[in-house]
Amino acid sequence: MLHRLMIFGLLFLAGCTGGAVVFAPPPPPPDVSALLYNHPAGIFSLSVPRNWSVYEQNTTVVASAAFSPPGENQPAVEFAVMNTGQPSDSATFGRLIDRYQQQIRPDVTYYTEVSRQAMGDGSWRISGVRHLPGGLSQPINTFIQQSGTFLSVIDVLVSSDTNRITQLQQIINTFTVNAAASLEAADPKVLGYASPSAVEFLHITTWSTPQNVFFITGEVANRGTVQLTDIPVRAVLKTADNLPVAEAVDTVMGYSLPPGGFAPFSLRFGQGQPALSTSFDLSLGNADWHSQSDRMVYGQDELKWDDKSSFEADGSMVIDGTVQNVSQKPILSPRVIATVFDSAGNVIAAGFVDLTAALNPSDTTTFHIVVPEMGGQPANYIINVQALP
Repeated sequence: MLHRLMIFGLLFLAGCTGGAVVFAPPPPPPDVSALLYNHPAGIFSLSVPRNWSVYEQNTTVVASAAFSPPGENQPAVEFAVMNTGQPSDSATFGRLIDRYQQQIRPDVTYYTEVSRQAMGDGSWRISGVRHLPGGLSQPINTFIQQSGTFLSVIDVLVSSDTNRITQLQQIINTFTVNAAASLEAADPKVLGYASPSAVEFLHITTWSTPQNVFFITGEVANRGTVQLTDIPVRAVLKTADNLPVAEAVDTVMGYSLPPGGFAPFSLRFGQGQPALSTSFDLSLGNADWHSQSDRMVYGQDELKWDDKSSFEADGSMVIDGTVQNVSQKPILSPRVIATVFDSAGNVIAAGFVDLTAALNPSDTTTFHIVVPEMGGQPANYIINVQALP
C-alpha cells in the first residue's frame, strides 16, 4: 500500500533585497495512453498501456507476448498464437480445447479448470485456478479462439481492482490476428513452450526433514537467448497478513544457465518453517546482480559423463559416475550437478560437487554425490556437468 503524506505550511520571506523565488512546476503524470503493439512476426496486434513492459517470443512456429504493469514481475495478460495448418470445425475445435487444457498448457501440472463458456464471437472463455507453491491460489481466465488456421490462447490473471479489469478488457478487445501472416504449421503442443518471461521457476516443492529443516527446491529455466550466470534466488516466508517472517538466499546451481537450459536450486531454512508463515514469495536476481553472458563455460560439447545410483541403508541416495574431457583443450574445475525428481516431476532434492581435477584432452575422473535428504520418493534424476577453461 502506498501512503501519501501532504504537508501544508506557510513560508514567510522577509528582508529580501534581490533575486526571485521560482516555483518549479510539478512533473507531468506518466503517459499511460494506449500504444499499438505489433508482434515482430506480424502475427497479431493489440493496444496496451505504453508504460507496461513486454516479453515476447518469436519462433518459426509460435508467436507470443506477455505484458506486465509497472512495478510488477508477473504478467497480467499473455498471448500465444500458432498455426494448425487447417481450419477446424466445431467438433475438432472442441477436441483441441480439451487437449490444450488437459495436456498442453504450460501450467498443466498445477492448474485446475473450473468452468467453460462459449462466447458470441466463437471463442471460449475458460475459468480456472493455478495452485501455486506456498499454498497460494491464482484465478485465471483463458480465452481460446480460431482465426482461419491460427489458434490463439490468451491467459488473463483475474483481478479485484476495477481499473485493472477495465485495462485488461480493453487490451483483450483490441487483440487482432493477421490471417495473412506467415507462421509454419505445427502440432498444437508447441503452445506448451510459450513462456511469460525470459527466466522462470519450475517444479517447485516445499518439504521438511525429520530435524525440522525446511526446504524450497525447484528448477529455473532460461527461456531467453543469452547465457545467464550466478543467478540469485530468494524466498521470503510470509504470514496470512503478507508480513515477512523469514528468508533464504542462494544462487542457482551450476556455473551458467545456457539458453533453453534448466538448473536446480535449493533454499534451506535451518530453523524450520515459522508457525505463522502460510505462504512464500520467490524471486530471481537483485539490484547488484550482473550476469556474465560472455563467460566461457564448458558443457555437453566438451564433456561426456556416465552415472549410476544406489541407496544406503539409512535411505540416502548415492550417485557415482565418471567425467571425461572429449574436447581438444584442457578443462578445469568440473562441477557435477544432481537434480532429483518425484513421480510428478517436482524437484525433491538438488546438490552439486566440485571436482579438483584438471582434465586434459581424453582424461577421465570420477565423482561421488550423496543426497542424504529428499522431499519425497525419488523417481528420476538428472546429472549435468560443467567446467571452466
